[in-house]
Amino acid sequence: MRAVTHFIEKKMKLVVNQEKSKVRVAKQTKFLGMTIFLGMIVISAQAMGKAMDKVEELTKRRTNIPIEKSIKEINKWYKGWSSYFSMTQYPSQFATVEAHIRRRLRTRLLRNMKRKKTIAKEYIKAGVKKGTAWKTAYSNKKWWALSHTRATEIKFSNRWFEQQGLYIRSKEEQAHWFDVKEWIKIT
Repeated sequence: MRAVTHFIEKKMKLVVNQEKSKVRVAKQTKFLGMTIFLGMIVISAQAMGKAMDKVEELTKRRTNIPIEKSIKEINKWYKGWSSYFSMTQYPSQFATVEAHIRRRLRTRLLRNMKRKKTIAKEYIKAGVKKGTAWKTAYSNKKWWALSHTRATEIKFSNRWFEQQGLYIRSKEEQAHWFDVKEWIKIT
C-alpha cells in the first residue's frame, strides 16, 4: 500500500484518500459494482441483488399497464444496466437477470388471465396436450410456481418474449465473454 501510494502521490502528483483506499483480497473487493473472482471480472453479488430488486420494481404483478409498455420500460433500464456491466466475463449473469424478468412477466400474464379454464385453453392453443394443459391449470399451484411450469414456458416461450421486443444481452457475443453455459455464483 505504501509503495503504491508513494508512486501515485510523488510520480503522478495525485492525492490518495487514505480512508477509502485499502489493500484486500480481490474476492472481497467491489469496485463500481464489479469484483474479481478466481481471476475473472464478474458482476458483484450486491449489484446482481440490486438488479433483481429493480426487475421486481419494473414488473409489478398487479398492474393495468399493457405488457408492451412494461417491456419498453424494462428494455430502457436493462439496456443501460447491461451495457454498464458488459465488462463481465460471464454472460450467464445477464441470462440470470433475463430469466427473472421473463418469469416475473409470465406470472403477471397468467394472473391477468384470471380463470383456470382460460389458462388451460390458452395452453392448448399454444400446443400443450389437452391433459397436460388442464392438469397444469388446475394444479392448485400459486401464480409464481405456475409461471415455472413446462406448459407456461411453452405458451410464453423465450422466443415469444423476444417477438414482443424484450431485449436479450446474453445472446450477444463479445470477445472477452465465456460461453453463456458457464455459470458462476457469487456470494
